[in-house]
Amino acid sequence: MAGEKDQDKKLQGLRSRSKNRGEDLSNYVFGKVQPQAIPLEEAVLGALMLDKDALSIVLDILRAESFYLDAHQLIYKAMLRLFEKSQPIDLLTVTEELKKTGELEAAGGPYYLVELSNKVASAANIEYHARIIAQKYVQR
Repeated sequence: MAGEKDQDKKLQGLRSRSKNRGEDLSNYVFGKVQPQAIPLEEAVLGALMLDKDALSIVLDILRAESFYLDAHQLIYKAMLRLFEKSQPIDLLTVTEELKKTGELEAAGGPYYLVELSNKVASAANIEYHARIIAQKYVQR
């Protein structure tokens, strides 16, 4: 129970930092939280910043809209832009890309990106995690 409260506080902090005030109401449908897998989203985004080949694995599985949090959608879109320009995807390049488009704070800020990259040690299970995220998206 305490873990759920900690997760709720963390998500509330991220939402307030991302200046996404209207998101809270859209999270609920008939009083129930919409299907989501936030820890898996964090793991996938972190893995994408660690492994140069990881995006090619999830490219056909995930779209930006697959991510539940708007901040995660912004981060993934930045990664896609870097990929399209054949630029490396890592903590520094993603941070710079978000800065360049003025979306860094809406994406949670530089500290949040560091947190994401520290969430995982490898991209070993990225395809499995991506498929769960895609499934949750379809359920919404």
